[in-house]
Amino acid sequence: MRPLFLFDLALGIALIATIASAARRPPIATETRCRRLLGWVLVLIPLPLVVACRLVVPTSEAASEGAFVLAVVAFGVGAMLILARDDGEDDGRADADPAPWWPEFEQQFRAYARRQSRPRVRI
Repeated sequence: MRPLFLFDLALGIALIATIASAARRPPIATETRCRRLLGWVLVLIPLPLVVACRLVVPTSEAASEGAFVLAVVAFGVGAMLILARDDGEDDGRADADPAPWWPEFEQQFRAYARRQSRPRVRI
């Protein structure tokens, strides 16, 4: 096997590990639309462009490998920017306060649970 193939394979594995760790990371509190747009640009443009250029335009192996490495790094950074978004649909509001109906529901549920846990005596 060629050493560059092994390097590319290791780079691909590192990219997958980076994406997996970015998906498990807690969301960034200051997510902006510009950051997500930059992430999508970094994912959608550099790597496909480098691969297409490699197929169409013959270049030296060192130049194409360098471009490929930079494109993979850009893809990883873009994936991290996209996956670091806040998944909450609350538009930045904290979920610290319970729903307004919750205290009443909880009180009724506990009363129901107490009634059900009492042994019933039949005469």
